[in-house]
Amino acid sequence: MSKSNRYIIGVIASQLSDIEQSELLSGMLRQAQERNIDLLFLSNIYNPNDPANTIERENDIYDLILSDAFDGLILFSETILNTTQQKLIVEHLSHMTHVPLIALGTPQPGFVLEHFQFLNTSDALDFERITDHLIEKHGFTNMEMLTGFDFIEASHQRVAGYRASLERHGLPYDPDKVHFGNFWMNSGAELAESYIKKDRPFPQAVLCGNDYMAYGMLDTLAKNGISVPDRITITGYEYIQERIYHYPILTTYQRNRAQLGAEAIRLMQQQLDGHPGTDFTPPPGRLIPGDSCQCGLDPAQLLAEQERISLKRTDYFLNLFGQLEFELTECRTIPDLLQVCRKYRYMLRHAEEVYLCLYEDWYNDRAVSETVTCYSLLAQEEPFTIQKHDLERFCSGSAAAYSFSPLFSLQRSLGYAVMKFHTPAANTPLYRHWLKAVSNGLEFLRLKNDIQYLTQCCNLSESVDNMTDMYSKRGFHSAFDAAVETFDARKVHLVVLRVCLFDESYATEGSGQKIQALLAASDAVKCFCAGSRLYGRVEENTFACVVRADTADSRLLADLLGAILLRAVGYTRCYGTDSFVCTAQLCTPNSTYQTEMPKALQELDQLTRISAARRTCSHYREMLALRNQFYLTPEVFFETDSTGLPCSYSSGHLRTIYKACFGVNPHQDCIKGRILLARYLLFTTQDSIQQIAQQCGYRDSKYFLRQFRLHTGMTPVEYRRACSLTDT
Repeated sequence: MSKSNRYIIGVIASQLSDIEQSELLSGMLRQAQERNIDLLFLSNIYNPNDPANTIERENDIYDLILSDAFDGLILFSETILNTTQQKLIVEHLSHMTHVPLIALGTPQPGFVLEHFQFLNTSDALDFERITDHLIEKHGFTNMEMLTGFDFIEASHQRVAGYRASLERHGLPYDPDKVHFGNFWMNSGAELAESYIKKDRPFPQAVLCGNDYMAYGMLDTLAKNGISVPDRITITGYEYIQERIYHYPILTTYQRNRAQLGAEAIRLMQQQLDGHPGTDFTPPPGRLIPGDSCQCGLDPAQLLAEQERISLKRTDYFLNLFGQLEFELTECRTIPDLLQVCRKYRYMLRHAEEVYLCLYEDWYNDRAVSETVTCYSLLAQEEPFTIQKHDLERFCSGSAAAYSFSPLFSLQRSLGYAVMKFHTPAANTPLYRHWLKAVSNGLEFLRLKNDIQYLTQCCNLSESVDNMTDMYSKRGFHSAFDAAVETFDARKVHLVVLRVCLFDESYATEGSGQKIQALLAASDAVKCFCAGSRLYGRVEENTFACVVRADTADSRLLADLLGAILLRAVGYTRCYGTDSFVCTAQLCTPNSTYQTEMPKALQELDQLTRISAARRTCSHYREMLALRNQFYLTPEVFFETDSTGLPCSYSSGHLRTIYKACFGVNPHQDCIKGRILLARYLLFTTQDSIQQIAQQCGYRDSKYFLRQFRLHTGMTPVEYRRACSLTDT
């Protein structure tokens, strides 16, 4: 059982928005909520039957079957027809012998395992009831049947029910009156043509193995002026709720898939509780009357269908005229993309939360990473990182359902989307369209940030840096000179940051990781500028910005930008905490780019040399690993004599080595890490001083106040006021 003390049941399906899956979903959700169970649906988007399709990467979503989060698994076996996909799923499930497996639907050759428990409605009993209706209600004695493929067991089960009813009523069964089709409309059209051309005499009725074949018959008969039901009665099966598109309104039969889904959850819980039950009876369906027999339709039933069709038409309109795809192609960063996704949240109908979960190396051609970064779209919580199969992370709060869908582009897996919901209505074709658009948007973003693409585009704009959407060196030069001419009472500061030092130590081979680090650094600069757009990328690894603040202490602002960069996980994960230097200086009315920028760059050169010299110290790598912990997890308390420290030195020796590397002892640096986090929180949040103290690891807020003032020369309130920036 999961950490939340609830069972987590995985459901393997495809195209969850289809009507058959939606009916199963409704029963499963109702039963799971009553029993306090979480449901995690793993589903592809397109599900083509062609084994050689070009979108096979969508089926990477089924790799999540191997997650340890599942207490049990349920398979929608009839929805997955691609044999390659079936083999993939069976291979994964063969490793899951430690959890119970239930399959819903008719067993398919090659798509079974010994430990499957199959549940299904009874096609035979359903068709026996349909035949009973035609005999007992309408008095028919001459009926034919159009079933599906000869090689599919479900086709023969439906014939068996038709035959059983005939024989029970004393009517002969004639195999020549059974026709095998392909479950599609052309089969119905061909059979209707044979009656019209008098190749076969008209029977009183034809029972079709599904609605599509029945629609093919109705359409062909109507075009040829054959009256239904006066000349012949037609019935369908499976009730796909598209009757209003055909004339007359079809009489059909609805399988009780909702109850089947509920039974699957009930029996699964019995197995998980150690009380496996065998008391399963296939749930009976119901006849949906229409005008293709003499019963006539139910107006309330037709109205419900029309409402569903109307909603689908609205979705189609939104798909056709929405600007989501176009706006996504203009995004240059992940935050830009998230903002556009949130703008079109109306496409996420009934979703309680949606996460975009991107593989760590989603922008590269390498194999898929096991690490995933998850971005919240609706609650807009902070991004978090998990391992690919750590699905339990999403199951918080009360019991709910979660849909896991692939994000991919042709032969490249990008990650997956997770939608939390409580109603099957959340899985709409509109949501499928949203997933497709987001995948395409990510691919455009990947191309824009590809180093070769940047090289080709570098001359498109002389004033804008294409990768970061900041000013280029030339653009910042002009903007800087214009800004300092408009002085007011507030102080103007030039702040310059150099990042990605010492590439050989921290950057993974290839350009992709460095590009993502540069983008993370540019986002930190934008955050620091607090609404102002006067920032630029003035060298490959160097960013500059101009800000206004009450303080005359420029060093205060340089430290603040460094504190913000430390919280940029996409940067520090790649380059660490010793890979950047920052400087700031107060400008005067006579300042120009030509006078101020050389001084700033000279200061950065000096700071870089100091940082490089430290790296030659003995045991530097070990000490840096310790400093990374101090700076990246400052809320954790460290003592230099603690056995929990990642060093095997005595306390005294550790302090000596550490101070030789960084000019400060470990305890003082740990405090500095906490104060840096406090600077970041004071600038980026409106949290109270007590809340910030707790987040920085201080139980005593008064002690926090003393340490903060000791390190900054001001109180947190004074610091927050001094670092309040406005547009330049």
